[in-house]
Amino acid sequence: MASPSLIGGLALVVATIGAATAGQAVSAGHDVSRASAQQGGAYVATLSGASLEGRNATRVSRAGIRPLLTNDAAATTAAQRRTSRLNDAAGVAEDYAQELADQRREILREAARAARVNALADDEWVMPTSGYDISTWFGESGASWSSGYHTGIDFATAYGTPGVAVANATVVQTGWDGAYGNQVRLQLENGDEVWYNHLSSIDVVSGQSVVKGQQVGRIGDTGNSYGAHLHFEYRLASNLSDGVDPRPYLLEHGLAL
Repeated sequence: MASPSLIGGLALVVATIGAATAGQAVSAGHDVSRASAQQGGAYVATLSGASLEGRNATRVSRAGIRPLLTNDAAATTAAQRRTSRLNDAAGVAEDYAQELADQRREILREAARAARVNALADDEWVMPTSGYDISTWFGESGASWSSGYHTGIDFATAYGTPGVAVANATVVQTGWDGAYGNQVRLQLENGDEVWYNHLSSIDVVSGQSVVKGQQVGRIGDTGNSYGAHLHFEYRLASNLSDGVDPRPYLLEHGLAL
C-alpha cells in the first residue's frame, strides 16, 4: 500500500500537468480566436475593399462617361447653331433672290415701256412745215383744180419756210411738175408717198434717203398757186394715181390738225 506521501506527490504531479495542459489549451484558444479574428477582419477588409473598389469603379465609369456626354452635347449645340446660321443665310439668300427677281421684272417692264415709247417716237411724224394756217382742206371743190376738188391740204406759211420730211423716207422724184410747180416726192417705209408742191427751192435729189424732220425744200409759190403755201398730198402705194386725205395718216402718227 502506497504511503500517503507518495499519493500526495502523484496528485501534485497530475495537477501540475493539468494546469499546463489547460494553459496550452487556453493559449491555443486565444491563438485560434486571434487567428479567426484576424481572418475575419481580413475578410471584412476584403469585402470592404471590394465594395470600395466597386464604388471607385462606378466613379471612374461615370467620370469617364461624363466628358463623352458633355462633348456630345457640345457637338449637338454647335451643329444646331450651324444649322440655324445656315437657315438664316438661306433665308437671306432667298430674300435677296426674290429682290433680284423683282428688280429684274421691273427692269424688263421699264425696258418694254421704253421700247414702246421709242417705237411710238419712231412712228411719230412731224409736220411738213411750220408757222402755218390751213388755207384749204382735202376734198374742197372748185374750178381751180383740174380734178374738180382739192387733192391735198394747203399749209399757208411764209415764203421760204423750210419744208421737212414728215418721216424717214426715200426721195423718188424731184423737179418741176406742171401745175404742182417745183415738187419733191418722198416714198415712206410702207411704200406710200407724200408730195411737196409749189416749192421755191429743192434741197434733195432723187434716190437720197432722208430722216424725219430733214429739210427737203422751201415753201414757195410756183405752179398753179395763189400765194406762198405748201400743197401736201398723200398717195397710197396701192394707187399712186390719186391723192387721199392726209389727215387720217397724220393723226395715226401723232399729228392732229
